[in-house]
Amino acid sequence: MSEPGTVVLPLQREGSVQAVAFSPDNKRFASGGSDTRLRVRPVGIGAPPLEVTVDGSVTGIAFSPDGSEIAVADFEQVFLRDSTTGTAVWQGPLAPGNSVNSVRFAPDGRVVAATDTLIAVLDRTSGETKRRITVDPPLIADVDLSRDGTRIAVAVDERHGGNHRHAGSARVYELAAGTEIGRLTPDDAVFAVAFSPDGSQVVCCAADDTTRMFEAQGGQQVWPTPEDVDDQVTAPNCLAFDPKGNWTVVGGSDGFARVLDADIGLEKGRAPKLKPGDPADASFGAVTQVAFHPNGKLAASASIDNVVRLFNVTGGELYTVPTDEVLALRFSPNGRWLGVGTMNGPMVIDNGEANQG
Repeated sequence: MSEPGTVVLPLQREGSVQAVAFSPDNKRFASGGSDTRLRVRPVGIGAPPLEVTVDGSVTGIAFSPDGSEIAVADFEQVFLRDSTTGTAVWQGPLAPGNSVNSVRFAPDGRVVAATDTLIAVLDRTSGETKRRITVDPPLIADVDLSRDGTRIAVAVDERHGGNHRHAGSARVYELAAGTEIGRLTPDDAVFAVAFSPDGSQVVCCAADDTTRMFEAQGGQQVWPTPEDVDDQVTAPNCLAFDPKGNWTVVGGSDGFARVLDADIGLEKGRAPKLKPGDPADASFGAVTQVAFHPNGKLAASASIDNVVRLFNVTGGELYTVPTDEVLALRFSPNGRWLGVGTMNGPMVIDNGEANQG
């Protein structure tokens, strides 16, 4: 039985890895990035590794709900491949001249992909585009799909392009009709968005140093209240929602990952955890990736001081693992494994048998 923090798949020197994913049965780990390879490896003993050459840099990976296929965002194209053989089922560009930045599956098997300006819903069997949602003005900085697959939340950064405005918004669209149903507009670009488990609320963080919760339908802000905004400054740039709906975790440029109460936005804990009155350590690097464990009791963070942390909601650390600069962070569906994509390759960390399920 391995201790939490044991690296079971050591760092593979394969160039920068921007996308990682686990199969639904937790037995396979997929990674891809700048070296034009999609790799699917067993976690422990299992099927032989699969390696597929792609056309460009891999920026997104997702297993189908049944694990039989894998969707890949590959430069300007989306590929659907057999996850065992690597055989292409279909492939095609979303919008010529526009890179595909993310790809995921809805529960019914539809593929949802995003470029800087476009959300597309693709038929799993044929790859045919069933819905196109153009986001104007761009840039799409982040997207999140609701658990039931009916809604998509979009973080928009309007600082790009010719206007150079410090503006942005968090928007929610119904995928069936392609209509916008909610929008929150902070005082600057929005970096990240995440749905609550029931899809009724969205948490977002913005360049105006705020983290906000709002109603997906209608866009009404839930927290913070206007008088509390100044108390919520965390220099936020990444976030995740607890799968149980109780907490959110927000990574800040100040070096902390903060766990906030999802109902009221108040801080429950932070990692690294400091004693009362202790100043922040100047060596703490900006937190660039966060993820919530499926059990809702643990979260992970990665920072530019090249440390991956697993901690509980009060900030108590279970482990720290040194690594290279992290570009992607993902828990396996059962929570046993933490997949990491770095500037120099992928790795998998064991969270311990006690933290499985």
